[in-house]
Amino acid sequence: MERISTRCGFCGRQTVTRHGRCPECGRVKRPPAPMPDPPAPPSMWREMSAQIGAAALAVLLVVAALLIGSTVLLYVALLFLCAVVVISFVASGI
Repeated sequence: MERISTRCGFCGRQTVTRHGRCPECGRVKRPPAPMPDPPAPPSMWREMSAQIGAAALAVLLVVAALLIGSTVLLYVALLFLCAVVVISFVASGI
């Protein structure tokens, strides 16, 4: 029967456990700690919060451009809004 050597938590050497103890330092070797559960995946709203914020800013720019009467600002806001839509589609993988 082949035994697997494990690292001792006290002396740091790779040894084969004998009767639950490290043969080098004599301390009790503990079994490895269990792996923690993976975190829950983020919600859709949490993933989309950056895109929603950018889209809200673009709409605010469009409204401000219409109220001010600035054609240049309106074009910049529409380009920004189109960029946000394209980035959201690329990020979602559609």
